[in-house]
Amino acid sequence: MAAPSMATRITRMFGCRYPIVLPGMSWISDARLVAAVSNAGGVGLLATGPLSPNMTRGAIKEIRRLTDEPFGIGCTLMMPGARENAKVALEEEVPIINISLGKGEWIAERAKMYGGKILATVTNARHAKSAIDSGKVSEPYLRRYSR
Repeated sequence: MAAPSMATRITRMFGCRYPIVLPGMSWISDARLVAAVSNAGGVGLLATGPLSPNMTRGAIKEIRRLTDEPFGIGCTLMMPGARENAKVALEEEVPIINISLGKGEWIAERAKMYGGKILATVTNARHAKSAIDSGKVSEPYLRRYSR
């Protein structure tokens, strides 16, 4: 018997069964782990920081060989090679791109052309507001926490 799925903003936005996202952790979030998480009902994000563009393309193809479920990549924009890896992800029409530590409006514009979703990882409320105002996040969600 299949486990029941959950209905949340995350599951609706990304088309997954559970609101679980594997972050793109360098040297850990490889193609096999990304596919396993996606096959289990979450969303796996490939770590592209330590990868060359050719390695990124190969990993994306491997993920697609291992799963038909939603997946994405993590793109830390301040890392060397991040721009080139983002271009590969866009060429391959990766469904979800998580951008962090940089301005990724150009990525969001291109991803939206093929229906890609954008996550923006930010470190404070000012950066969250900036990401929302730029229109680069797929579905703005900002919760205020009080102390």
